[in-house]
Amino acid sequence: MATDVITLITSDHRTVEGLFERLKKEEGDPSAAVAELHALLIAHSRAEEDRVYPHIDAHHSVEEHKEAEILLDALVRAKPGTPEFRKTLDELITSVTHHVEEEESKILPALAKSAGEKQLKELGKAFKERRAEELKALGVPKQAAPSGSREGASKAELYEKAKKADIPGRSQMDKKELAEALRHTK
Repeated sequence: MATDVITLITSDHRTVEGLFERLKKEEGDPSAAVAELHALLIAHSRAEEDRVYPHIDAHHSVEEHKEAEILLDALVRAKPGTPEFRKTLDELITSVTHHVEEEESKILPALAKSAGEKQLKELGKAFKERRAEELKALGVPKQAAPSGSREGASKAELYEKAKKADIPGRSQMDKKELAEALRHTK
């Protein structure tokens, strides 16, 4: 598993894109997907701002994070399936996609040029630790951390595994209960 900061950041970006696709296609539990998206985006943004951006010129990116957080909060408050939810989701996708494209085409390549391999790994470690701190502060247990963070499966992923294992009562279980029930099936 790569540990450099650029790989970690782009991995989070791909996870966010996957969550956007699930929400657009209305796959699985939208509330669980929004909760996972919220946790990952907040933790990712804070880790970038605190551990990565001080080493580069990223003032514009901080502003984009603020815009995304406002839209994310509105999405959390919106009821899935409503026009408000769809509109807010579309605005969030547009905002985050723009940010990701800019970051991956300008900011990360500039960081790769200015930092050596050792510094990129050190920044990766700092980024990963800060993101984990934020996830914990947001009340996301390590085993239920966003799927792309490699720190555990999402509730939706656990639910799908529980469905395949035909675990009774799975629709009423939270992430921790699903993980525990799945552990007993092995």
